[in-house]
Amino acid sequence: MARLYGGIDLGGTSMKVVVATAKGEVAGSAGGPTTPGASAAATIESIAQHLETAASLASVHPDKLKGIGIGAPGAVDPKRGIVVTAPNLGWKNVRLGAALGKRLGSPVVVGNDVQVAIVGEHAFGAAKGCSRVVGVWVGTGIGGGLIIDGRLDRGARGAAGEIGHVLLKEDGPLCGCGRHGCAEALASRTAMERDVREAARNVKTSVLKIMKEREKTRMTSSVMARALKANDPVMKRVLANAQHYLGLLVGNLVNVLDPEMVVIGGGVAQRLGEPFVQPIREVARSRFLRPDPDGKVRIEPSILGDFSGALGACALAKRELR
Repeated sequence: MARLYGGIDLGGTSMKVVVATAKGEVAGSAGGPTTPGASAAATIESIAQHLETAASLASVHPDKLKGIGIGAPGAVDPKRGIVVTAPNLGWKNVRLGAALGKRLGSPVVVGNDVQVAIVGEHAFGAAKGCSRVVGVWVGTGIGGGLIIDGRLDRGARGAAGEIGHVLLKEDGPLCGCGRHGCAEALASRTAMERDVREAARNVKTSVLKIMKEREKTRMTSSVMARALKANDPVMKRVLANAQHYLGLLVGNLVNVLDPEMVVIGGGVAQRLGEPFVQPIREVARSRFLRPDPDGKVRIEPSILGDFSGALGACALAKRELR
């Protein structure tokens, strides 16, 4: 029987769970919403039940898995398996690894959700076989992660990869971190929605109409895609501005880290694909300090889609629980 691992991608609004082989072949999957305001204990029980469902589909009991990985939003202490803070879940100092391991009977390793997604793309996706990789994940915020010498590099304090808070415009808009001009404040989906709403005060746009028709309170990636398909000028302009700043960010990251590949992922990239990445690539390459005429530095969209995080969690479990 193949060695099987459990992988959990825990988000503020939903979770994705898989049981997969060491090669990333999905044998069973499950998922569902994350209940807003639920206690940590209730959420952990929900995670466990989804994992049991995925394991049942894979014809294996959870305690027979070789290990379980989980990517959680927010600040994580991987050595102790603790989610230090996860604002979207309302968590502080939750001993996720120990609680889930006790409930399921298998060892559990915990990581940051974006870092874990990058591990997935490195193990099974766009960056497979690369030694040095930077991940840039664009969604509600902007997160990132680093693969150095083939392994996830968390930094000296576990804080490496906070690329969303690279300063790009000193007098720019206020970021959620309290500073001005961070990449996240300029190019995240939240920042783009802010700019669309501001423009809508003076210019006609279909974005708010689409949101109303689809009963969306936020400008989701699907709303963005529909507005772009309708050739909405405001959405096109706001997106182009965000892509420019993302290009500056990626150019800076390449100059500092000299990776083989930069993977662009997250909800926005997943929905919009290569047309979203191409302008970012062009701006980034124009800012490379060392010319790259042969295209040795690749800037590509993620390819695992919804499974990046969950499969990354499986890969993390395989690497950390040997």
